[in-house]
Amino acid sequence: MEDQRVYVDEIGRMYRIKEPIPLSEPPKGLRIARTSKPWSTYLRMLGTVIPAFFLMYVLLFLVIGLISLEPVTVLMSGLCSVPLVIFILSLHKPRLVHVQLAVPDEMGSEAHAISPGVSLRTPMKTKFSRFLVKDDSILDVPPNGQLWGIFSVVILVGASLSAMLYSEVESLEIIAVLAFILAGIPIWFVGFSLPVLAWWGTSNKLLGLATRRRDAEAWLMAGMASAFPAFIFNSLIAPELIPFDSEYWTEFSLLAVGAPLCEEIFKAMAVALFLPYIKGPKHGFQVGFTVGLGFALIENFQYIGFSLLGGPVGLSFTILVRGIGSIPGHAVWTGISGIAIGWAATDKELKAKLSWKARSVAISAIDIAEGIGIDTDGDGDLSGFDGLRPTMNEAMSHASKVKDESKPWLILGQEEYGGKPTESELVADNFSLTYEKLIHENRSGFRTPRGIAPALALSIAGHSFWNGSSFLSLSAAELLGLGEVGSTLAVFSWIFFLICSVLLVARGVIRGVNSLE
Repeated sequence: MEDQRVYVDEIGRMYRIKEPIPLSEPPKGLRIARTSKPWSTYLRMLGTVIPAFFLMYVLLFLVIGLISLEPVTVLMSGLCSVPLVIFILSLHKPRLVHVQLAVPDEMGSEAHAISPGVSLRTPMKTKFSRFLVKDDSILDVPPNGQLWGIFSVVILVGASLSAMLYSEVESLEIIAVLAFILAGIPIWFVGFSLPVLAWWGTSNKLLGLATRRRDAEAWLMAGMASAFPAFIFNSLIAPELIPFDSEYWTEFSLLAVGAPLCEEIFKAMAVALFLPYIKGPKHGFQVGFTVGLGFALIENFQYIGFSLLGGPVGLSFTILVRGIGSIPGHAVWTGISGIAIGWAATDKELKAKLSWKARSVAISAIDIAEGIGIDTDGDGDLSGFDGLRPTMNEAMSHASKVKDESKPWLILGQEEYGGKPTESELVADNFSLTYEKLIHENRSGFRTPRGIAPALALSIAGHSFWNGSSFLSLSAAELLGLGEVGSTLAVFSWIFFLICSVLLVARGVIRGVNSLE
């Protein structure tokens, strides 16, 4: 009892104070049920995109200050960016769950110390353990019906206010103006964000891949982050590269060439950051689709915000077009690049090299942090990273020995064989062991390039066609002499065609990736 604490009461009785049960390793295969809070994902998404949008402009001024050698601008931009970055990181900091497990055991105890001043008493003898696990909650979003229903109501409200505003009835016009003043901001917030969540939930349902919330939110944030360099490129670099003096062709070049080129490249780079963790082309599409949604989310915040100046007509029209056209467009174009990156992820040697490099960077960061007195790995000392430090050759050797645990093949009737089936039996009835051939025969959707460069070129082309043809549609209508009404109808018809095309492409690509695995 020398090393244990003892309490002596007023009459001299001695009580031994139990030491808290130490943390232990969690059991394998642990599954923890969590209360469903689907709308918390939406609130975190809003809490991320709003400061991220302002951070994007702060970084723009920071870059301008660096280029112009204006230290005051750089200093002020840096100071303004700090609270925004801290808020975003605090909102998405890794969450740990403290699990306390009491299992009936005759050799156990009825009293367990958890921490100083905290104990647990059970009605029977139990064996007590506690451990920390990462919050691996599955991505939980509201039902798609609710999301699309709310989106439809928002469009209906905007259309109703527009009709009242142009009714030429003074009382209705006044009501419409007052209602828009009150409801404009809420419509903006719901209109720019809810369709992203709806497409997020729809894609997860169609793909059928269970996704951890922290992974999905990391992909979404990567998409938002990719908007920063794209915004700086479009604002500062692309205008200087346009060779035209005409304002019309300069704007067309920026929309049809500059924006698609830089945006798709930066979004693909954001997807590539997750290459060591991508399991295959289908998973790559899921990551790319979510990255595209993140980019569209921060872009929506700006475009739909500007459309407020156009009144209820401009606001509702912009929300509709972006909600069912631009958002899935961004997601699908990046998803095509993600499929190619997913194919690259199936190369074990490449994946091993990237994983080793990422691990080396993390180990170096731990060494640096502990060198300045921060116990990063939580082992109680400041000796740096204490785990294994494999070389690249060791990592690649280990990767080559790891076998894929998944068993995608099922030979029907194999229980009838006394031993291993013969080759002639396996190829009977059009059955094929060739993965390539099976994909080709069963594919029911669109085939996308496996190479990263061709896939990226296809993504840029799709994005460019949307932007460029939308810009030219009004000019084409005017050249044909269709008049104001005819030009408006022509533009709306072309936008309707583009939306239908994007939705058909999205459907085909999703069906295609679903046939891969």
